[in-house]
Amino acid sequence: MADGVSPAGRQYGWREDARVVPAYALTQGRTRVAVNELSLETLVTMTEFASRHQEALRMESQAIVSMSVRPISVAEIGAILRLPVGVARVLVSDLVAAGCLSVSQPVPTDAHGRPSREILERLLGGLRAC
Repeated sequence: MADGVSPAGRQYGWREDARVVPAYALTQGRTRVAVNELSLETLVTMTEFASRHQEALRMESQAIVSMSVRPISVAEIGAILRLPVGVARVLVSDLVAAGCLSVSQPVPTDAHGRPSREILERLLGGLRAC
């Protein structure tokens, strides 16, 4: 990482030195997300729409879409691109709102961090079916 970019960031064509504006300018100074409840552990995946129109996106959006071929969390996107997680959330949210990324919310848990009874029963049913 002599150039300040992780190997994964380079894999998606992202170079830290290619950015001419500060990270917060990528979001036009916005800190609020367009999609409600976009947590750091939310997984996103590229949509068919994005695969057809990826060339029309800005450099950082192209990098996000490229790495979202497989499910990836918002936090991982920020880390790979070496962006503040708030900036990553806004950029991902914009891509979700534009139809370029689909969202998979994390499994809800109870107050103790355990999965709900409904989730456990579904899991048990799936195991019994095997």
